[in-house]
Amino acid sequence: MGSSSSERVEGQNMYKEWMSFQEQELTELIHSLNLNKTTATTSDNDAEINALLDKATQSFQDYIERRNRLARRDTSAFFSPRWCSSFESSMLWIAGCRPSSFFNLFYALCGSDIDSRLSQFLQDGKSDEFPQLSPSQLVAIDNLQRRTIVEEEKLTSQFASLQQDKADVPLALIARKLEGPQYELNEDVRETIAEIEKAMVCLMEEADNLRLETFKEMVKILKPVQALEFIIAAKKLRVCVRSWGEERDREHGQEDKE
Repeated sequence: MGSSSSERVEGQNMYKEWMSFQEQELTELIHSLNLNKTTATTSDNDAEINALLDKATQSFQDYIERRNRLARRDTSAFFSPRWCSSFESSMLWIAGCRPSSFFNLFYALCGSDIDSRLSQFLQDGKSDEFPQLSPSQLVAIDNLQRRTIVEEEKLTSQFASLQQDKADVPLALIARKLEGPQYELNEDVRETIAEIEKAMVCLMEEADNLRLETFKEMVKILKPVQALEFIIAAKKLRVCVRSWGEERDREHGQEDKE
């Protein structure tokens, strides 16, 4: 679990590449959505959208697998990533987003669309052709959300226990024995930190798996255009949070995370 500057640079470069890809993919997905709105819905349209959904899902999985490999060598860097803005870091849950945030995002997307449809209908008697959720979809999403929250709470509890049992207590016992003014990173400390990071990376991998599986299940439940709307909203939010966080850091006199 040793840390090195080269691994930190690799993690930083991987994240920058990932965010750049998010922006590129977002443009591609928005273009596909706009094209779908201007043409009659056909099986060819659905096939094209499904191909984009598969691509987005695969890229997410590839990113998770790559960062998990890096995290096994430098775990702490992913729980407090220097390549993220302060605001981004403050929003992290076990080195990433909360899986339950997917549902909050989707419901917000549906609510916003419903409001706009109603407003437009009252004005001109017309509404956009936004695919509405069927009763079976609502039940499936609700069930998925319930399962996800249960698993999320389990991991949250495990992380709290890890911090207390594997980190706070052992490190406190070691620190009590040390005499200043030089508190060196001795072998006992290194071994303890290695054990902590070993447990942390296992939790991160479980959390990443929950994130990925929740994402996949959401896409599976939704119709192609609905899933496209959802992924666009998710990517747009991710890009915006990144941009807002960087702007806030600049306002507070912090350098860009290059």
